[in-house]
Amino acid sequence: MRNTGTVSRGTPPAEAAAETLRQIGSATGISVWTWHALTDRVYHSATTIRGEALDQGVPLAATLAKLHASDRARVRRRMHAAVRSGKSGAFRFRSLPVGGTAREYSAAHYPLGPNEVQVIVQDVTRTTLAERALRESEDHYRTAVDLNPEVMWLADPEGNIIEFGPRWLEMVDLNTEETLGQGWASVVHPDDLEPTIADWTRSLESGEPLDITYRIRLKSGVYRWMRARAAARRDKLGQIVRWYGTLEDIHDRRVAEAALRESEEFARSILEASTMAIEVLDGAGRLIFMNGPGVRIMEVDDFEAIRGVPFEQFWPEDQRATIRAAIAAAQQGETVRHTLFGPTAKGKARWWDLSVSPILGAGGEVARLLALSRDVTEAKQNEAEVVAGAKRLEYLARHDTLTGLPNRMQFQEGMDAALLTLRAGGTLAVLSIDLDDFKLVNDTLGHLAGDVLLREVAGRLNRCAGKRDLVARLGGDEFALLMPVERPEDAAITAQAILAALAIPFEIDGETVSIGASIGIAVAPRDGLSTESLLQFADVALYRVKSDKGRDFRFFEPAMDQALRERREMKRDLSLALGRGELRVVYQPQIDIGSNRLVGFEALLRWECAAHGVVSPMVFIPLAEESGLIDAIGAFVLREACAEATHWPEALSLAVNLSPAQFRNRAVVRTVTDALAETGFAPGRLELEITESVLFDESAEALASLEELHRMGIRVALDDFGTGYSSLSYLRRFAFDKIKIDRSFVADLPRAEDSAAIVRAIIGLGRSLKTRVTAEGVESWEQLLMLRAEGCNEAQGYLFSPPLPQAEARALAKAGLVASRSASERRQRHG
Repeated sequence: MRNTGTVSRGTPPAEAAAETLRQIGSATGISVWTWHALTDRVYHSATTIRGEALDQGVPLAATLAKLHASDRARVRRRMHAAVRSGKSGAFRFRSLPVGGTAREYSAAHYPLGPNEVQVIVQDVTRTTLAERALRESEDHYRTAVDLNPEVMWLADPEGNIIEFGPRWLEMVDLNTEETLGQGWASVVHPDDLEPTIADWTRSLESGEPLDITYRIRLKSGVYRWMRARAAARRDKLGQIVRWYGTLEDIHDRRVAEAALRESEEFARSILEASTMAIEVLDGAGRLIFMNGPGVRIMEVDDFEAIRGVPFEQFWPEDQRATIRAAIAAAQQGETVRHTLFGPTAKGKARWWDLSVSPILGAGGEVARLLALSRDVTEAKQNEAEVVAGAKRLEYLARHDTLTGLPNRMQFQEGMDAALLTLRAGGTLAVLSIDLDDFKLVNDTLGHLAGDVLLREVAGRLNRCAGKRDLVARLGGDEFALLMPVERPEDAAITAQAILAALAIPFEIDGETVSIGASIGIAVAPRDGLSTESLLQFADVALYRVKSDKGRDFRFFEPAMDQALRERREMKRDLSLALGRGELRVVYQPQIDIGSNRLVGFEALLRWECAAHGVVSPMVFIPLAEESGLIDAIGAFVLREACAEATHWPEALSLAVNLSPAQFRNRAVVRTVTDALAETGFAPGRLELEITESVLFDESAEALASLEELHRMGIRVALDDFGTGYSSLSYLRRFAFDKIKIDRSFVADLPRAEDSAAIVRAIIGLGRSLKTRVTAEGVESWEQLLMLRAEGCNEAQGYLFSPPLPQAEARALAKAGLVASRSASERRQRHG
């Protein structure tokens, strides 16, 4: 087969490689040093090919003189050590300070020959500063959103409420399930219900914005006036896809306006019942009235002493321009709201939710101004930690926690957007990248070393990508790159650069690690115009590279259907696996961390195929879901596991995973009840584990099924928490009995601060919701000790035991304690 990876016809390979390397150096700011130990001279150039220097060279001491003084001796030692060992490696150093600031560089060295070392140097200062600025920007944005005192809500095109802010549950006597859909209407005042529904219906039919007022019943039983506003978001075809709305408490303002129009004395009696400071200003913005609670809140000793003072003078200097602008807007008939810092009259530091609005006279003119000041200091302080945790979890929904790269969801969204905007004559390339020999690194050096390697790979991929390209980690050692190109050959150039970058050995914990990569490329519009087809075709091309022993790249060609045929064959073999007895259930112990006692087992499915050998669940479960076999396989696992669990002590529970596909077929409740009836297993001992994609894919039906199972006494656990689309929203929609921390967070404990913070946040969330928390993938005592210190309830993983065959699980169940043999011994026995 003709290799399509050449740069252009007629170009000598050495010149093409040199040009490629020069382009990479120009785009990334990379420089290359070549040091000859015998002459002790360094040759600097943008690129060097096979050790041929492009300048006259300088003594090593002259190069080191440009480095930070504390780094010079260390860099010299690394250079001499590289010559002696002949091994590749990496290190960092700083330049001499310029203007008080030293720049930071990353360097990778490898031998060119005896007594000759080449060093690739890159300035990483700007990247570090940019990342810090981005994090600060996200913090500012999230704080501003969460301090909004209005209740934010979201409805589908039919007007059903699907999401709302937490303030709603603080106000009314409804829970999340009772609010969703049309449930919110149950707390609307009976006199206001019919016109409110009529106005909402008119907006739904016309698509026009909504702006209405009505009363709602609070937890105390009293009614308060609210203002509801909403606007529709449409797709490119003009169809409504979502309604975004706010609910504002206008009770105090409405009451104050009515009272002031009727009688100032009557208004005072009403305003005394308010819990906020209500201030009335004259038309020029001077204070003329403050209610009693306001006098106390503001710590004013004598109101008469401040009557007539311009309102802006009660605020700090840096806030006065904002107050003046708010007063000017109210004088023009607008209502303005701000969250501002301002001390009381006695200097106590407070934060205020301030609104300034007009009070109209009999002729419709602005006669006075109304200022409402609500103390939000405590709320601001209490929400800070929750905001930080929620922001992090939201970030995790779209990013890979290990590498920080976009995850599969964000990558597919990027592909969808790029394909929608692909212009006539434009070309888009998708590169499916799979690491070669990564499993060997994991098996020999351990998972922690594997994680370090994945992060290093992510960095090299980013350096190979252009500014408009999108690099993502799709899972495991699978990466992807989306890039707009002028011609398919440009994708080949990038693929060659990636292969070259990943072929350079990695230095991990003092060990030199060499891996490679295989790359499959699909091109739009030549190969397709859908995200699904392009990813599939890139994978087909990748499989072809793998079958040719990898470490190369291929473009997709229609003839490359071997991978698809193998997939169809595996589906066929899977359809016969139950009848052949190839499927079996194993059981992994779950341990109470506080007592170190066995509390139950998780049932896991294994397939040993006569044709394909041991097949990973990550491979055959998706095949079962695609082919419709998941219902029969899921029913088999439930029956088998429930029957086995009847032989365990009654105190032990059984956890079984349910696939989202089982909910789509709407037979999951019958499957569970049939398994319990056939085996006699108690519903209260059964725990069903689901991922949040169950609720995302089939929200209404899935919720109904889960609630029916809950009523039977069956417990429900949310598996892989924090790795999917929007975990927090699902915790509000269903009362889960358990949250399971995904093993990807546990693996980095206790050293990785971000993973530790995430685990701590999830455990704290479980504690707040009175929900048990189980950590998966626990493999070390350090991880267990941290989980125990943070208050995690349960754990499972190879520290305690691998998944056990039926006989060993039954023996352990009767013993009731975790076996004392080491994790390494268990791995040797069970693989």
